Amino acid sequence: MARVKLKPLAQWARERGLPYSTAHKMLREGKIQAERVGEWWMVREEVTEEGPAQGRVLTLFTHAGGAGKTSLTRDLGYEMASRGKRVLLVDMDPQANLSAWLGAEEVAEGETALAVFEGRTMPKPRAVLPNLDLLPAQVELARAEVVLSREPHNAFALRGALNELREVYDLILVDSLPSLGPLAVAAALAGDGLVVPVELSRKGLQAFRTVVQVARGYGISLQRMRLWVGRSFVRLVVPTHAEGTARDREVLHTLREVLDGAVPVAHPLVRRPAVYREAQAKGVPVQLVGGEEVVRELQALGDLVEDIFRKEEVGA
Repeated sequence: MARVKLKPLAQWARERGLPYSTAHKMLREGKIQAERVGEWWMVREEVTEEGPAQGRVLTLFTHAGGAGKTSLTRDLGYEMASRGKRVLLVDMDPQANLSAWLGAEEVAEGETALAVFEGRTMPKPRAVLPNLDLLPAQVELARAEVVLSREPHNAFALRGALNELREVYDLILVDSLPSLGPLAVAAALAGDGLVVPVELSRKGLQAFRTVVQVARGYGISLQRMRLWVGRSFVRLVVPTHAEGTARDREVLHTLREVLDGAVPVAHPLVRRPAVYREAQAKGVPVQLVGGEEVVRELQALGDLVEDIFRKEEVGA
């Protein structure tokens, strides 16, 4: 089965030892298949993979705002899509930042996950970038909180709807709202575990301790219902807003002590306010406006995610 993998022209040239000017000339002459995505030329490469989609579902989760959860959802999703994976992003926050940051600002109520909680069919996602689809959100999604408070059994409605898409997508990333309320619970229970961004600060570390406790409860509940089997429902921790300070190193050390090797910890993502603001304003992933360091950071994160999946397949 052939899929399209996208690679920035600069990276494509560097891997072949070519000057960027030579690669750009080859592009103009039609010797390279590429397409414009944001400000970048992306080289199209066909990759062959056998078998159906692996259909993993992960929820980006923390109850503390400002940890970079939504931008991480967007950028990790784009990284995996650029590798030829079929990726769906699910915006579960009525504030709809993920949707807006991918250019989906005019969203009808019927396009959101609200339909699932009200007993209707899952809406068709929007295609936003190559290999990357979005189930957007808007303010009326907040009505799901009322539904879930009245009908708590519907906490598994999103999980059921996404299970039906596991053969369509290789990876589904759910962007939970920053809360511990009913809608956030439904988002957390929707998949195979949590990816937790942790701001490198004492506040971020304190919030993470709460997430660990809550996640343990989610995992136990799913295990009792035989819906999940694993060591930790937190699958990956991503430190964010790194500035290279002694405080960063102290918090990171404590974070690793708390986890004691039970959960992988990604290399910290550097704080880049101007670059992230530009990505939000243009409605594109940060890789399309940032420099090579940003691209390498997200590539390393994508490598770690794939490594987690490989270990899962061999039962490591």
